[in-house]
Amino acid sequence: MERRKRVLVVDDEASDRELLEALLTELGHDLDMAADGSAALAKLDSSHDLVLLDVMMAGMDGFEVARRIRNESSVSDIPICMVTVLSGKEERLRAVEAGANDFIAKPIDKTELKLRTATLLKAKEARDTIKRYQAELEAQNCLLQKNYEQLRKLGEQKDEFVRIASHDLKNPLACILGFASIIDSQAPPGTVMTAETHGCAARIVSQCLVMQKIIEDFLDFQALEDGQITLTLEAVDLNELVCDVLQRNAGYAAKKRITPHLDLERGSLLVTADKSRLNQVLDNFVSNAIKFSPQGKQVTVGTRKTESGVLVEVRDGGPGFTDEDMKKLFVKYAKLSNMPTGGEKSSGLGLAICKKVIEMQGGKTGARNNPEGGATFWFELPGRFADR
Repeated sequence: MERRKRVLVVDDEASDRELLEALLTELGHDLDMAADGSAALAKLDSSHDLVLLDVMMAGMDGFEVARRIRNESSVSDIPICMVTVLSGKEERLRAVEAGANDFIAKPIDKTELKLRTATLLKAKEARDTIKRYQAELEAQNCLLQKNYEQLRKLGEQKDEFVRIASHDLKNPLACILGFASIIDSQAPPGTVMTAETHGCAARIVSQCLVMQKIIEDFLDFQALEDGQITLTLEAVDLNELVCDVLQRNAGYAAKKRITPHLDLERGSLLVTADKSRLNQVLDNFVSNAIKFSPQGKQVTVGTRKTESGVLVEVRDGGPGFTDEDMKKLFVKYAKLSNMPTGGEKSSGLGLAICKKVIEMQGGKTGARNNPEGGATFWFELPGRFADR
């Protein structure tokens, strides 16, 4: 069933309002009546389909009422039909300039009223339908754009995983197969494993850890990109965390005869942060410092308070970085000119993950070359620390 149209009638003459009320009710419309411009503006809302507006009214005339309607965005598209005794060209131009869509002459003719109101109401209904379709189309376009972005991102993730599978995982897997073949041929069932076969088993474990790290970094980075990582904030003593990370990397450093050195702020250095994520960042910085430092060099981890927070620095004994490499340090899968000094592997995502993790906690990361050689990687957290 078609909705009854709602019409606002504005006229300061009671007899004219009564006539319009009778005629429009007979045409099947719902009516609101206003005796002056101010009352009309107070009653008009977006549920109205048409305004029949007298021109010659005391106080605010019809021209001013029409202008105000057109200036009000919520009702500006409601058609206005001027009801007037004025027939001159100048007055009609003023009405059009004020925003009128059509005119009905006084005295009012029922047939003319029916035809003109029907035309204006149909035109409004058509405009409303077009606006509704446009809104639906925009919503569909937004959904399509969202789906496209998701597909594009999935495509990029697929390409990245294919690259990892064909390059980063292929070499460790080939090593694992090679060492497993040696064990299979040299240690058949019932025989005692030799030192060589034990060494092969150890290398298999080492290569599996490399593959595991590559896959974990890939999944971790995708989770960060998708906003699926949440932080668990707690009080963390950065000095204690630094000592734990160095202890965990002590064996790795010893194999390369690298000396770890601490340069810590005195006392406890507390921050409110996600401990596991800070541990992840520190472990990456320290292991990278060992990875890119030649044998016999020193790696130093320092902490200190700054005006804006807490600074953690990891200084290595490597060759430093070119200007071009500096631009790519925290970019995923960036290819740098420096190579690990012990043939170690990298996922190419570690530093990009560190940057995102620190930024999630309101901090920042960076790197610089040291005047005496090597490079320093650092992160700074905002001033949420306190001495204990």
